[in-house]
Amino acid sequence: MKPGKALWRWRRNPLRRPSDVLEAAALLVASALVVVGGPAVGVGSGLAAQDAFRQQRRERYPATAFLVDDAPGRSPGAFSGNVGDNTVRAAIRWRDAQRSAHRGTTQVEAGRKAGSGITVWLDGSGRLAHEPLDPAGGAVAATLVGVLAAVAWCGAVAGAVWGLRAWLRRRRAVQWERAWAEGGPRWGDGRW
Repeated sequence: MKPGKALWRWRRNPLRRPSDVLEAAALLVASALVVVGGPAVGVGSGLAAQDAFRQQRRERYPATAFLVDDAPGRSPGAFSGNVGDNTVRAAIRWRDAQRSAHRGTTQVEAGRKAGSGITVWLDGSGRLAHEPLDPAGGAVAATLVGVLAAVAWCGAVAGAVWGLRAWLRRRRAVQWERAWAEGGPRWGDGRW
């Protein structure tokens, strides 16, 4: 495409409308937001996610919890949603780093006996938490977060431009209808 054709909205000509200039400016700004903002949002989100995963690895720690009661056995027809999943919810008790006693429930192997020890992960305040991602898993997850954030940013920019262009098309159609209603009937009366 010739540069002159690509930039026709910026040149002076009798057919250029203010809405053409607005649309061209919106496309220029959107291009800059996608080219510069997309990677910036992706990198920033990825780094923030990686920091959050590092923070989880620093704060969370494993502890031994004990079953309060016998864990129920898995019934043959029970569906858990996971193939080969042989876990049930059971009551447990544990002590945090300050030796305070806590109670809660978690997934344990079906059929375990009361008093059996299991490893659980606790957060900084001694509450049950998920096991933190290892550094490699955290890097993969942070990369995925960054890519998804960049795609979402670019999608939001594209959606805003699409909305603006749709509004401008509707506005132009109304202007054309108005101009046609004024000038169309005069074509047959010899004044044109």
